[in-house]
Amino acid sequence: MGWDYGDVVVGTSATRTFRLESLGPSAVWIYVIVLNETPDFDPPCANLYPPMGDPVYTLGAFSFTSVEYSREPFFLPLETPEGEYVRFDVTFTPPSPGFYSEYLGIFSNDSIDPPGMYAFLPLEGTGVSATVPVPGALLLGGVGAAIVGLVRRRVA
Repeated sequence: MGWDYGDVVVGTSATRTFRLESLGPSAVWIYVIVLNETPDFDPPCANLYPPMGDPVYTLGAFSFTSVEYSREPFFLPLETPEGEYVRFDVTFTPPSPGFYSEYLGIFSNDSIDPPGMYAFLPLEGTGVSATVPVPGALLLGGVGAAIVGLVRRRVA
């Protein structure tokens, strides 16, 4: 299972919101949240291990910030009691056309599978160029409009 951001025009962004909720039967401790090129916690990675402030954590075309916790203040490691949550946005901003992928890694003491203690969620997206009309297509459209105008003038 992963998150496909689809086709995103270069220079624009698409955002997905992740909500990590403790569903019980006991509190879940969240130790690390990272972006990485591979499904592991080794560098290079952009990570949120302690404390969390307002900086943006970026790796490649993906970044996250705006962590919201249902209680303040937010620092990792964090005990998340049953029914509480951590929510944050992961943004995909392709710098050039092409396919991009990273992993969102979460390390916790969650003993319930899936995902268990280690979760690596694939993030994928494709940077695409903005569609720009070809000059010939513009000329053809202009000639077509002129012909329609002449035909309407003669009919009237």
